[in-house]
This record gives sequence, C-alpha cells and structure tokens, in this order.
Amino acid sequence: MKKSVFGIMAFAVIMTSANSCAKHEKDQLIGKWRIASVEFQQFKQQAMYDEQQIAMLQDSIKSNTDTAKLSRFQRILDNTQKRAEQMKQQQDTMIAKSRWEFMSNGDFKASEMQGENKGIWSYDEEKGILFTIIDERTSSVHVKFKADTMVLELDSLNYMKFIKSTD
Repeated sequence: MKKSVFGIMAFAVIMTSANSCAKHEKDQLIGKWRIASVEFQQFKQQAMYDEQQIAMLQDSIKSNTDTAKLSRFQRILDNTQKRAEQMKQQQDTMIAKSRWEFMSNGDFKASEMQGENKGIWSYDEEKGILFTIIDERTSSVHVKFKADTMVLELDSLNYMKFIKSTD
C-alpha cells in the first residue's frame, strides 16, 4: 500500500511540474518581442556566392587588359556588390523593424517591414508549437525558450531568435 501511495504522489508531483513548466512557457510568450538574429540558409548561401563572385571578378579585372572586357567585368562587379549590400540591408532592416506582441487574450500583433499585421495565436504546450492566424493564413512553428529568449525553428537549418522587448 505504501508503494502505491508513494507512486501516486510521485506521479502527481511529476504531472504538476510538467504542467507548470508548460504553462510557464505559454505565459513567457506573452509580451513584446524583437528579432535579435536570424539564420536563413538561402541568405547565407547567396552571401557566400556573392563573395566568391566578387573575388573572381576582382581577379579578372586585375589580370585583364582588354578595355571592353574590363568594362563588362566592372559592371557585373558593381551589380553584384550592390545586390550583396541590398540583401544585407534588407536583413538588417528586418531585424531592426520587426516587433511581435503576444497578448494574454490570444491576440497577436506583428510590426514588420511591410507594415502592421494583426491576428490570433495559440501555443501547443506539449509539442512546443506556436500557431498564428493572420489574414486567414495559418502558420505554425516550433518554439524553444531560454530565459528572455525565444527561438523560432523554421526547419532544421533556419531560425529566428527573438528577445523580450521593453519598447
């Protein structure tokens, strides 16, 4: 009898702890968040490609004497550098301007480069998945919390890291 009482008590303590942790995560989500960093493989690969192309074009310009080819290489180099800078600026602007707010009543507000969007949110406590609906578009993403940091794992290679915001 003592073993079964102890087992029931241990089970109750474990379940209470599990439920309070899950609820804690849901409560932790409530508030304002801003992007701290992003990791998008496509951006990373494009940046690496641009760096390699820029280096190759610079080498070609140094080693070539044909003015027609030099002019062509320089135009391509200028365009590649411009595209690389625009991509970097776009990512920096996204990080600087994006703010998400999760309200306790289930409302959601996202201020991003394209403007402000409003919707609703819910959080699956067992699976750690955040669901949002904005303009009839449903989205879901796996979320991990650590202190005042929230990481949205878009897939195995891409993520967005948010930190709690006071503004």
